[in-house]
Amino acid sequence: MRVLLISANTEHLPDPVYPLGAAYMATVAEQHGHTVATFDCCFAGDPRAALTAQVRDFAPDAVGISLRNLDSSAYPQTTSYVPDYRALIETVRAATPAPIVLGGAGFTVMPGTLMRWLDAEVGVVGEGELAFPWVLERLAAGASLRSTAAMRCEPAGRGVCVTPTGRIRRLDDAGAPRRAAFDWHRYYERGGALNIQTKRGCVFECVFCSYPLIEGATVRVRSPAAVVDEIEAARRETGARHWFFVDNIFNLPLRHAKAICRELIARDLDIEWSAYLNPKFVDAELCDLMARSGCRAIELGTDSGAPTLIANLRKEFALDDLRRTSALFAAHGLKFCHSLIFGGPGETAESIDQTIALMEELRPTAVIAMTGIRILPGTGMVEIALRDGLIDADDPLIEPRFYVAPGLGDALIDRIDAYARQQPNWIVPGLGIKTNIAVLRRLRDRRIKGQLWRLLR
Repeated sequence: MRVLLISANTEHLPDPVYPLGAAYMATVAEQHGHTVATFDCCFAGDPRAALTAQVRDFAPDAVGISLRNLDSSAYPQTTSYVPDYRALIETVRAATPAPIVLGGAGFTVMPGTLMRWLDAEVGVVGEGELAFPWVLERLAAGASLRSTAAMRCEPAGRGVCVTPTGRIRRLDDAGAPRRAAFDWHRYYERGGALNIQTKRGCVFECVFCSYPLIEGATVRVRSPAAVVDEIEAARRETGARHWFFVDNIFNLPLRHAKAICRELIARDLDIEWSAYLNPKFVDAELCDLMARSGCRAIELGTDSGAPTLIANLRKEFALDDLRRTSALFAAHGLKFCHSLIFGGPGETAESIDQTIALMEELRPTAVIAMTGIRILPGTGMVEIALRDGLIDADDPLIEPRFYVAPGLGDALIDRIDAYARQQPNWIVPGLGIKTNIAVLRRLRDRRIKGQLWRLLR
């Protein structure tokens, strides 16, 4: 089949993100004998005209569309991407009768709802490496999509959602993304790094997080050799030095993170990298290995510095972990950022002050603060928001809904806005604080790579 893969993401704030999932789909589709073309909405000046021309020139038999995010998840300045997705599908529909297959992390969060809103023929839920080639095989044969031992097919809107009944056990078998499928050079120049994944799945149950829904609740890892093979090949072919590990938690299992660092050190690839870390699973040996292997920046999913909120958000670490880990990073010369979410269940003026006081104590390179929690289907926030009367039971949540603890209201926004604007190292996306896209682009024009928040302190 002739398969057109479209990356629908257009967000450039804080940086454009290379469409890793769509690149994996390019790999798996080609491995199954299909002819693949790609279209990237992120850098298309006039996406409708350019897409129409490519669809007509390529004449696809199927069109796969990767939906990375539903919205910006920032409050109160929120942007929904769903209307753009609908317009994108209308453009495809006007140019070809080929069936449309939706997939991606954003799609997997609410597949049935999106199938109805976007009116596609097929939706792939979860890991596309398993379901996407199966769907293409059925479409090529003109066969209907019916459940099997390996695939569950459920009606959704006028189409069908396809979900694998299992997950990939050996991630090395999934291969590597075909980076040339999209303009990696432009993403590297404008985004400051290329991205790579070393594992999938999350064992934790943070009350707001959709990672377990998307990737499963069991951690499955790639071998350190395969991870570094991918980096080394891209280093040789593209020259790119800067990398971001997109794992939801890089340092769990801890031994796996250390093994990757050792493999990087052994190969001496001359790279710089950053990652998301959990503050509990950090020791001096890991910090030493990270620094020696090229790590330059670390983002911690801290969320709060108030014990009550840490418990209510179902975080598994304690304040002592935050203090110990921050001190270790500072001692090893590693720049670090604490990501916070204000307004969660049980948040009060006192708990806000506790979190701010902790940040003043820890002196991170940067703080990225969100106000309000995006309520996503399948997460614990739905039950809490229903309990507190913030959403209706029949709300599909496709329009961005945010939880702000009852009683705070505008006082939360005013408090964070007033404080953050006086701090050189605080970034607040929902309030537009240090998120001027023109400024960020000028920094990238100066060929500054890596995380831009490293420059704040």
